[in-house]
Amino acid sequence: MHVVILSAEYPPFFIGGVGSFVKNLAAGLGKEGVKVTVISGYPSFSRAKLFDVIEEKFPNINIIRYPYLNIHPKNAIFQLLNLKRLYETIKKINPDVIHGQGASTFPASIKLKKLAPLIVTFHSSPKINKTMGVYSILRGGSFYDFKINVLGYPVSSFIYKKEIRDSEVAVAVSRILALELMEETSEAYKEKIYKIHNCIDIETLDKEYNSCNLKEMNDAILFAGRMIWIKGTLLLIRLARLLQREKISLKLIIHGNGPLSKTVARKIQNYRLTNVELKGFSRGEQFISSLKRSGFVIIPSYYEACPMILLESMCLGKIPVMFNLPFANEFTENGKYAILANNVNEMAEKLKVAYLKSDLKNFSNRIRSFARKKYDIKNMVSKYLVLYRKISRN
Repeated sequence: MHVVILSAEYPPFFIGGVGSFVKNLAAGLGKEGVKVTVISGYPSFSRAKLFDVIEEKFPNINIIRYPYLNIHPKNAIFQLLNLKRLYETIKKINPDVIHGQGASTFPASIKLKKLAPLIVTFHSSPKINKTMGVYSILRGGSFYDFKINVLGYPVSSFIYKKEIRDSEVAVAVSRILALELMEETSEAYKEKIYKIHNCIDIETLDKEYNSCNLKEMNDAILFAGRMIWIKGTLLLIRLARLLQREKISLKLIIHGNGPLSKTVARKIQNYRLTNVELKGFSRGEQFISSLKRSGFVIIPSYYEACPMILLESMCLGKIPVMFNLPFANEFTENGKYAILANNVNEMAEKLKVAYLKSDLKNFSNRIRSFARKKYDIKNMVSKYLVLYRKISRN
């Protein structure tokens, strides 16, 4: 079987979890003997390079990168600049299945669905993003995200509906997201929506984690993500203040950039917080070193579909810290493998108790064992292979 995976994002050129998902899926399929061609993008800052193509070859995996201008909406620009090349390349490959990503597949899907059966994985919900965008504007959120999620909702909703229509199978990465997509679409398309959790290429994760020779410290809490309101970015400051007031010797390490970066930095200075480290956007050894320091990984989001940082950190035995929300319960067996709280004060108190009084090593080992069984890439690949075979025309 030959699968083409279409995604605007693929490491090292990615921001959120979609790029990580595609990398894990390609690696998992390749290990099962499936031939994979990833067609992705790379940011070009020069008009002269808008025609350059980058190709990389690995066992069972071929990566083809086409350029895009690094401006919003990146997903659409990537497609519009390369529509003809996408069609001609995929026609030449003649794959059994084309696997697109939500918001990265339409309008190319209009023609691509004629070449091979199309499956699309959705990683977010326009409706949820719009709702959160409305909430955020009066609660410290940025106008940029209001513009993207609220003012841009008609376009994003239209694109998602077209992608569901053009696909033979649509996959949501969580149960909550599947329900949201079903609400947004018509009755005619609900039966084609499936749920498959994201999973982790644990072998590669271990190699990257162990490549850093630093000793595990467990004296920090790690946050990694885009610094926007929906991610609970501003709540990090409230948590840090509570922990500093209680003289809890846990550092809060923040990796990421975004519209609220300056606001967060200003609040740290105004409140004279000495227990927060801002790392900006970083990957590689710097990020791994922060992960090795951290016994906890905090995801204070108001909503997530299936956060890759949650699954990766759990597979490494890091203790997730989240609010008691449906997505958090879905991925932690109703809080059995996490610290869940109803508000920031409760979160600070539970962190204090866990850090000072709990058997963290035992809890960490139980989380690690659970996550490695449930979120191993083989589980996800086997489910996608069932769908690929179901829709393949060969």
